[in-house]
Amino acid sequence: MKFALPLLFCFGALAQEPESPHDILLKVRTLGLTGKTMDQAEPLLEKAVQRWPESDPRSPEYAESLTLLGMIRQVRSETDFQAVRANVEPLYRKALSIYDRSIIPPAPVDLALTLELEAAALNAIGEVQDATPLSGRAAVIRAGRVREMQEGAPKISAAYKPGEGISAPTVISKVDPEYTTQARFLKLQGTVLLKLVVDELGRPQDISLVRGLGFGLDENAVSAVRGWRFKPGSSEGVPVPTIANVELNFRLQ
Repeated sequence: MKFALPLLFCFGALAQEPESPHDILLKVRTLGLTGKTMDQAEPLLEKAVQRWPESDPRSPEYAESLTLLGMIRQVRSETDFQAVRANVEPLYRKALSIYDRSIIPPAPVDLALTLELEAAALNAIGEVQDATPLSGRAAVIRAGRVREMQEGAPKISAAYKPGEGISAPTVISKVDPEYTTQARFLKLQGTVLLKLVVDELGRPQDISLVRGLGFGLDENAVSAVRGWRFKPGSSEGVPVPTIANVELNFRLQ
């Protein structure tokens, strides 16, 4: 019996330990980020952001928490540029500083997202000069992701441009690209422009990013186009590898 009280004391102390910021972030990931869940996610992220400095101030998950909180506040701010300046942009800036100091390299897609968000926030408050290099860094990451998606795919050594006896390829069947969770939450719309080669069998090859939207939409555009099929371009009726540009529109219904 003399051990019962210390054991109960220990269990009580364990039960009172505050929830770790990692566990809080896991809850937010489970919730997902939508218009319906952001009221639940925002206080959780605020709590996580308060606890990360004591837990692990250089954790990429700390930066992720700041980024997600910034996205919620960005949606709430709408066109209030002063609110973006005061409550949104500093969160993205701090997240980037944590990524830069992190011992564990951040996932490229996470870094690209925060770069895109910070660039957009800076553009919104008129600091275009500071936004440009961040947009450039994000674009490099997205283009690299597009290349990685095609590793192991056949390479076309030579292809023809339409014109001067070369007919252009035409789409026979296509798949619409899907929105990413982040882009849908932020209500982003626009067009991704891809350059590719249509081979003799009408399959898209060597896809490259000409103009992107970021936020994962570029990668989703490539995923969709890889499922497209074309009537190949031809020379004197014979199918030949032909260069084509393809636009994919992202529009919220």
